[in-house]
Amino acid sequence: MTATAHLLKFLSRVDASAGWAAVERRFDEEAKDGLLHRSKFAKCIGTKELAFAGELFDALARRQHISGESISKPELLEFWDQISDRSFDGRLQIFMDMTEKDGDGRVLEEDIKEMIMLSANANNLTMDTQQSQKYARLMMEELDPDDLGYIQVVTET
Repeated sequence: MTATAHLLKFLSRVDASAGWAAVERRFDEEAKDGLLHRSKFAKCIGTKELAFAGELFDALARRQHISGESISKPELLEFWDQISDRSFDGRLQIFMDMTEKDGDGRVLEEDIKEMIMLSANANNLTMDTQQSQKYARLMMEELDPDDLGYIQVVTET
């Protein structure tokens, strides 16, 4: 397994096996006035990783052009469809969406390093700064072959 593929296991702490029915039930329990607040997102999708879930919420909201701190059930279903996509391309897209935060469409090596550390933490992996820097460099070598210093992200909607 390549370093990139291994790092894309970052969603393994999300309980996708329980399926949409469990997520929908938790939404109904946690939502107020038909909206789920960002602070309840982790519980709703079945993870205890609050920082990771917050970053995931923000990335998916940016992808769907959702502003604010709350989402509706149909928006959550769209999020869930993306989260439960176990394909390499689907996971890579979410990883890049989580990494590209400022909306300029560019991911820097430092951004990747930060996301690697967050992913490692969410998966209870021990990773030091040197290791995360190594993985970030490998990803840059693979995804920035022209050595531009950034990866251009194309966001699917």
